[in-house]
Amino acid sequence: MDYTLDKINSIINGRLIGAGNTSITGVASVENAGQGDITFIKDDSLVDKLLASETTAAVIHREIDGFQKPAIIVDNPFHSFIKFLETIAAERNAQPCGIHPSACVSKTATLGANISIGANTVIDDGTQIGDNATIRPNVFIGRDCVIGDNAFIHPNVVIYEQTTIGDRATIFPGTVIGADGFGYLQKDGKHVKIPQVGVVEIGNDVEIGANVTIDRAALDKTVIGNGVKIDNHSHVAHNAIIGDNTILVAYAKIAGGAVIGKNVLIAEDVGINDHAVIGDNCIVGGGSNVYKSLPPGSVVWGSPARPLNEEKKIQSIIKRLPEMRQKIKDLEKKAQAGNQLSVIGNKHIP
Repeated sequence: MDYTLDKINSIINGRLIGAGNTSITGVASVENAGQGDITFIKDDSLVDKLLASETTAAVIHREIDGFQKPAIIVDNPFHSFIKFLETIAAERNAQPCGIHPSACVSKTATLGANISIGANTVIDDGTQIGDNATIRPNVFIGRDCVIGDNAFIHPNVVIYEQTTIGDRATIFPGTVIGADGFGYLQKDGKHVKIPQVGVVEIGNDVEIGANVTIDRAALDKTVIGNGVKIDNHSHVAHNAIIGDNTILVAYAKIAGGAVIGKNVLIAEDVGINDHAVIGDNCIVGGGSNVYKSLPPGSVVWGSPARPLNEEKKIQSIIKRLPEMRQKIKDLEKKAQAGNQLSVIGNKHIP
């Protein structure tokens, strides 16, 4: 990257102090910024680190005595710096428009304007790709899918037939969307497959991490709402519904038919039981297993998941179990010694 401070200021719209032609060739945290870098601090707690930094320039929330380097002053440095990082990321991820010669695109597929389709990608019959979409190499998109405008699909993603994905979706490598749900019926001692003939619908502004699996419904739909963010290695089973703006952190496991409300935070390595209903605005702590439905606003942790304060008390007691066990053994020894003395004493009674 190579920006001037004038260019950066035109992006974040702050008040520039110092030479606008200062060259910036990198971004870094305030602890690690060096020559050529621009950094930021979000509040006064980081002023000392900024003054000790070797950064070339900074995005800050006010003028700082002793900081003699160029700076851009904004109301919210964190948000402004993110805006600049978005510009860097867009440039870094930019792909040439057009279809790579090795790509296989069906004649019945519909392609939007200004799209990029990478090498060895396959787009099957009847699929629609929106404007400004980027499909990186080695992606497979099955029949009759709909991919929205400004979608960005990274390499080695598989999207099975009849999947709908909204605008501005980002899907990272290795993710599989629309594979069969895990549905079997026991008959005569054998597992008989239940055909999975439903679909997957994914809303707008969804981000799906690497190696995520989202299964198609047995019937009807598996639904991922608008604004949902799914971290790496998570699994959403058939007919699950994830509400708008919910976050699934890494290794989250949502069983079939579970319904997750809006603005829910599901932390890392959480399991949600089949057909459980998780109300809006719930928080499920890391490593929890949720075996039953939760009312809106619940904050739970543990296996089985319990209200947070209750689980903290249980964990506190569990930590004390060795000490409590020893006390019980000591009391048993005292009781046994007392019983022996009583027996001996009784023998001396006329």
